[in-house]
Amino acid sequence: MRSLRRSLPIGALVTAACTSVHTVAPADLSSPNPLTRVWVTRADRTTVVFDFARVSADSLVGFVDGQPERLRLSEATVLRAREPAPNRTAGLVFLGAGGVLALAVYLVDKTPPPYLGPCPCGFGPSLCAC
Repeated sequence: MRSLRRSLPIGALVTAACTSVHTVAPADLSSPNPLTRVWVTRADRTTVVFDFARVSADSLVGFVDGQPERLRLSEATVLRAREPAPNRTAGLVFLGAGGVLALAVYLVDKTPPPYLGPCPCGFGPSLCAC
């Protein structure tokens, strides 16, 4: 039976770990640093993704599938945007570094001791004191 799991690229996982999706207010879209992508949920529960969205008067203006679009803010029920999450990024770096350190300790502990060869006195290696 085929697995229904899809493999995600590492970049997608890192992006998901270093950002979070938050509800934003229309005023947040007029800031000097505009958000690159905004998910707009309408009253009929459909979602439209706006790229480079900004507020112009009573409308949200941006690109939907590469085409310029305008949506009245009164038609939108929720505006969501992906924003950086510095705490998540720090946690990801900390866990990654900890994992590398744990792997290094594991590999060092598993290496056999150096071979000393046969004991010249004829005793076993643990009793060789010549």
